[in-house]
Amino acid sequence: MVINDNLRVVINELSLEIPVLDFKSRSLRQRLFFSKLANITKYPELNIGGKVMQIKGGITAVKALDKINLVVEDGDRLAILGHNGSGKTTLLKAIAGIYNPTDGEIATNGRIMPLFNMMEGMAPDATGLETIAIRGAMLGLSTQEIKEKTEDIVSFSELGEYIHFPVRTYSSGMLVRLMFGIITSVTASDIVIMDEFIGAGDSAFFNKAELRLKKFLDQSNCLVVATHSTEIAMKWCNKAIALEKGKILAAGSPEEVIKILFP
Repeated sequence: MVINDNLRVVINELSLEIPVLDFKSRSLRQRLFFSKLANITKYPELNIGGKVMQIKGGITAVKALDKINLVVEDGDRLAILGHNGSGKTTLLKAIAGIYNPTDGEIATNGRIMPLFNMMEGMAPDATGLETIAIRGAMLGLSTQEIKEKTEDIVSFSELGEYIHFPVRTYSSGMLVRLMFGIITSVTASDIVIMDEFIGAGDSAFFNKAELRLKKFLDQSNCLVVATHSTEIAMKWCNKAIALEKGKILAAGSPEEVIKILFP
């Protein structure tokens, strides 16, 4: 699928089935239970997760995404809203190319920066400085670029002498400060994808972090963020969709979508 220059993400009739169980490797009791579950067509009390189904070879699968259609253009800041298990993270991973569609198509235009887990690549015995080098390399920075950015990251994180300590000695707030500083030191890509918004620890640090994050996102062509926070959707995004059981429940402005999702 070919897309125009001003389009960054185009999704057409995307469906994704994720296998969860091979019956042949399980007990008879488990086979009977999951067979029954896969044949239930309606769960009135269940508001999370995709449809449980059986696919070829006796495998149980969850239909995590169901006929998704979506267009993200230059300048868009798209919030993906929904309850736990609605398919938000799965959709992000499909856009990032981590999951291949079962049906339908995804086309992207430009460099993608997926920010799913700030703590990815964390080696507990590495010092703060070593962590900057490791994480920077994972983000595609050259050795010279890492050296040029290290002073700024150290200054921003306000860790003082702890920057020379193993990160296993850090509090959770200190870890977030360091990783936030590393991620936002990178020149953003055409498409930035976030699973939940990057927080930055304690409230005293937040205003400083928020300005840095805004600068980081201003360098990108578009943002796609999955979040539970209506405040984030309203403040940072100009468009939103709501997912429910892998389907798009609503699409429009954040205000419009929030009213439908949380009537």
